Amino acid sequence: MSDSRRIIVSIDFGTTFSGLAWAETSRADPYVIDKWPTHASSTTSPKVPTELRTVASGFQWGFQIPKTAKRNKYFKLKLDDPTSNSADAHPPEELTQLYLSYLYKHLISFLRERLSSSVVDSTPMDFVLTVPAIWSNSAKQKTETAAVRAGFKAARGRKIHLVSEPEAAAIYTLNNLGQSRLNVGGTFVVCDAGGGTVDLISYKILQLTPSLQVREATEGTGAKCGSSMLNKRFRRYLKQKLGESYWTADRLVEANNAFEDYKKTFIPNGEPMSLRVELPNDPSRNIRRSRFRIPQDDMQKEVFEPIIKDVLGLVQEQISLAGTGVAAVLLVGGFGQSQYLKDRVSAAAGSSIRVLQPSNGWTAVVQGAAMIGLTRASPRLARVNISERVARKHYGTELITAFQPGIDDESKKFWYEKWRCDVVKRMIWFIEKGQSYPEDRPSNIECYIDFPVRSGMPAGTRIEIFHNSVDRSAPRYRNSNTKRVAQLDVDMDRVHLGRKLFSSKKKRMGGHWYFSFTFNIEATYESAWIRYTLTLKDKEHDAISVNYDQ
Repeated sequence: MSDSRRIIVSIDFGTTFSGLAWAETSRADPYVIDKWPTHASSTTSPKVPTELRTVASGFQWGFQIPKTAKRNKYFKLKLDDPTSNSADAHPPEELTQLYLSYLYKHLISFLRERLSSSVVDSTPMDFVLTVPAIWSNSAKQKTETAAVRAGFKAARGRKIHLVSEPEAAAIYTLNNLGQSRLNVGGTFVVCDAGGGTVDLISYKILQLTPSLQVREATEGTGAKCGSSMLNKRFRRYLKQKLGESYWTADRLVEANNAFEDYKKTFIPNGEPMSLRVELPNDPSRNIRRSRFRIPQDDMQKEVFEPIIKDVLGLVQEQISLAGTGVAAVLLVGGFGQSQYLKDRVSAAAGSSIRVLQPSNGWTAVVQGAAMIGLTRASPRLARVNISERVARKHYGTELITAFQPGIDDESKKFWYEKWRCDVVKRMIWFIEKGQSYPEDRPSNIECYIDFPVRSGMPAGTRIEIFHNSVDRSAPRYRNSNTKRVAQLDVDMDRVHLGRKLFSSKKKRMGGHWYFSFTFNIEATYESAWIRYTLTLKDKEHDAISVNYDQ
């Protein structure tokens, strides 16, 4: 077996459905797993429900759960919900890890059957995990940690590679559009409408051959307005019409199952939905012969319209940000397959912009993620290259700098004894929101550390990294919109052995002696993650680098 052979596995952990795909560097075509266990045997589907059910023997998952049974669902959304109740019997982190462990066991079983146990055991395996682009870093970290604990441990100690869902969808979709539908200079808006989130990003075509090359045309946007929000509004509507007390857990499960099928083909002039109920006939409430009929006007205005409006707002915002030259909007994801959503997006986008629902749009994310994994493993397999990205947020750190009269705010200045001058604390930004940056090329900031010589002093220093997604212009000073997202704890003992490794400058400040070190903080931006590298500089010796992921 060739040492270069690798198995690439992509995991699309979704709010309502999840998917797995795999590929080999020797073949390079992603294969979507479509066989899933049921309570009896197996079923065929490109994805499996993201659901768990507690039973006497433990848990059931996915298609194993009977259709009418109560189950845990939508727990993915709680990973990025600061109001989520940590006192739940099963916290979202626990349910996520459990569910992903079932995905992992099914994956390994499938690959052993397909490739043989010896191949699976001896071939390095890389994992690519997709996450919503709009998610907080904390939610991304929780998801990655759950995946690792579930069994998705990358070969030879390499970490799972995180990619954003809209980027994965774009890689797959643009590759499969065909060159006849792409033009150099044209811009495509990709709208990944899933169960929980709707993420959008736009790409400008730079070249078609020898491989497709694109750059991000805008900063990505998105919101939590996926199809699960339709279910939430549907349940609210039912309770308003028939009362809270009527809708027991079992009745809600039955009604929700019926709505899951109905919403996929909803159109305003279609057949109205009706539900079996156990109430006396009441024509004034649309209840006849134990059936509750929901008027199409109610379904459109009370359930669909608020969510559709949110999606349309995101699409129009993305088109506006992209400027002229938008050729098409590409709808992918489960919600993105809705004909009603396509009709509404088409009307909002205007006649000059096509709205397309690419084939296999439901699995675009998991297939695109596998393609990204293949490219990372072997660049020669790249089919779509992203040359530039656009920052979604301002990222930087807060440093003490000399006060500049006429530029700095007088109220911010203070006397700094070490430097014997007035200073301010201000933000130094690695990158600003909306700014383009080359793929995998780090930006850096040069800073200084003054480390006390005296024994017994703390053997470390702390550097904080901040982001700001609210202010359009990067603020000069830290404000309420500037949030800490990472903390770099530096072990200065490693340097303070220092005097032999580093020719640092010794100086006296405020009655104490200090060693002064010059260092760089480098930030490298990837699809869904940022790597910070702290490099201590020295003219005579190799630098010491410490890496941090955020």
